[in-house]
Amino acid sequence: MQQSPFPPVVLECPECGEKYLISNESNRPSENATFFSDGYYIDEQIWRTPGIIGCVTCELGFLPQKGKVIATPNWDDFYKNWSHIKKAEPPTAGALALELRTRRNMTPEIEKIIRKEFWFAVNHTEVGKLLLANNEKFKNFWNNSLIMFEELLDPTSNEECLLKAEVNRQLGRFEQCLSIIGSLQGKLPNAIRVEAQKENSIVVVVK
Repeated sequence: MQQSPFPPVVLECPECGEKYLISNESNRPSENATFFSDGYYIDEQIWRTPGIIGCVTCELGFLPQKGKVIATPNWDDFYKNWSHIKKAEPPTAGALALELRTRRNMTPEIEKIIRKEFWFAVNHTEVGKLLLANNEKFKNFWNNSLIMFEELLDPTSNEECLLKAEVNRQLGRFEQCLSIIGSLQGKLPNAIRVEAQKENSIVVVVK
């Protein structure tokens, strides 16, 4: 494990007690992180904590804020007692589709979290990409989920405004994407704008 400024936190599933490692909130993505136009990033040094954690024991996932913090170790304590614990990962694309079908009485915020992770799971995992390419029913469900996710996003928030623009771009709504981006400047809005102008709906790396 490459050492980040702060050691991982040990979290326990509220249903079964299974333990997972999540990134310390004080950590920020390192200079070696790879960022994508949908806001997802890959960083071997500073993990991205998923919005919902897939539990290997439970049928459904759990939100990190619902988990019980077992330990916030220093590095010596971590390597001595906790380094064998598995890193928290999001549920698979199929499991997230099940989450959306079976969860009841979701608040808008929880629904937003799960739909965002579902979006990521299809954009950034081989299993998700294969389901999208080969399963028409799954593809329709994913498209409908993106539409519902876009409607949940707050256009007055800069972060969610960019997500809203990117969702519209990936749905092929290029004019709407450009309208939402407006005059926003920066690496991410500029990358989304360029791809929308090219009428490209595929997620891209932001350089």
